[in-house]
Amino acid sequence: MSPERRKKMIEKVSPQEKHDLLKSLLYFLTGGKFVNVATCNLERMPNVAPKLIAKVDDDNLYIVDYVLGTTYVNIKENPRVSVSFVDDKTFTGYQLNGTATVIEKGPEFERLAEEFQKIKTDFTVERILYNVRTGEKASASPEFSLPEKFAILRIKVIEIVEISSTGHLKSRFSL
Repeated sequence: MSPERRKKMIEKVSPQEKHDLLKSLLYFLTGGKFVNVATCNLERMPNVAPKLIAKVDDDNLYIVDYVLGTTYVNIKENPRVSVSFVDDKTFTGYQLNGTATVIEKGPEFERLAEEFQKIKTDFTVERILYNVRTGEKASASPEFSLPEKFAILRIKVIEIVEISSTGHLKSRFSL
């Protein structure tokens, strides 16, 4: 007997309600956190990779792609993405679905890259302080560094799916 598929409760929300929902997740989606970004190429081959959140602005997530590998190539072919993370305080999972645009140059890229430098510094300081407090030795340099070439992914969020620890799914959808 096959397991019964869980039904997802779908709730259409206004753009303002979606904006407020994203804002309520800001405590987790602050710069310097890693999330999983899922993409799919035109042959329907999926890919999931950890990426670093740079910032959240209005209805967009800005994520740093420092590898420029499969995620980068897939987004160029198919802009649909899904970003997932777990709030380890509430054991609630989130899936943010939308479309991505690759930003590689220009004034917006320069501004975001400058903001990202501060995130890099904060991330490095946080890791060093953690190592000092716990007495742990880092397996590698605690400094977070990037290759010379990287891209920023701007993800316009269309759907927010909340996954409770009991498996209840609630989708909030807004174009």
